[in-house]
Amino acid sequence: MQIAADELVVELDRTDAMMRDVERCAGQGCSHDFERLFEAQLRRLRSMLGTDGAQAASDVIEAAERVLTAADPAAPLLMLSLARKTLAAVMRRQANAMRLRAA
Repeated sequence: MQIAADELVVELDRTDAMMRDVERCAGQGCSHDFERLFEAQLRRLRSMLGTDGAQAASDVIEAAERVLTAADPAAPLLMLSLARKTLAAVMRRQANAMRLRAA
């Protein structure tokens, strides 16, 4: 699947918005709506990032689920923050590589 660098940036913004919602609902349980959003987002990210970024995307979704289901979400929130930074770095690196190839 051929994607543009700008599509990666848009998807990163979408993921960040979803994770901000997760942070607001920390410790309140993982609703079916969140589960559906997570599954759809993970499918999109895996198809865009391939094997290089699939693990980073999975780590973010798993950390988000832990944040929602934890009785004390402090540690899972830290894990989510680290996973988000890793995913952002992978996506930005891939987007920059695409831009360089296009130039």
